[in-house]
Amino acid sequence: QNGQKSLSNQALAQGPGPVDLGTAGDFAILAKSGVSTVPPSDITGDVGVSPIGRGALTGFSLIANSAGTYTTSAQVTGRLYAASDIAPTPVKMTTAVGDMEIAYNDAFGRVNPDHVEYMTGALGGATLSPGLYKFTTSVGFSSDCTLSGSSEDTWIFQIAGDMSIADNKQ
Repeated sequence: QNGQKSLSNQALAQGPGPVDLGTAGDFAILAKSGVSTVPPSDITGDVGVSPIGRGALTGFSLIANSAGTYTTSAQVTGRLYAASDIAPTPVKMTTAVGDMEIAYNDAFGRVNPDHVEYMTGALGGATLSPGLYKFTTSVGFSSDCTLSGSSEDTWIFQIAGDMSIADNKQ
């Protein structure tokens, strides 16, 4: 076609380029310092902590599987893993946390934000398009917030302060 390129009708991803989560993407929650909950919680997906042990998973009423490689909880649809679980779990957790740190550094290092101090950090009720959002203060969600886009789009939030979400909000 005379060197011309054409686009298909397929939608193009919006927002910044994706952040590769590696094996950290296997977890709904992954932390180095611990995960606490006040029942009842409803978590869908696996939860993991490393390099700390199972004692850093608080409020879950953990039940160990027979092999000792993970635990379960009525509050989690998935498994809970800790660096203190039986092998091969410690290696799995070390790899996942390493991947999390690489992903964090990638997202943290992104420049040229699309939005700076958007809605002064009060994001309750907002509908957010894909993009890089940068805040030098805290961010709060007093009501539901909607991420409007496709599963191929990317949202990155660089928040220097705390992030708080009111009870029963999404």
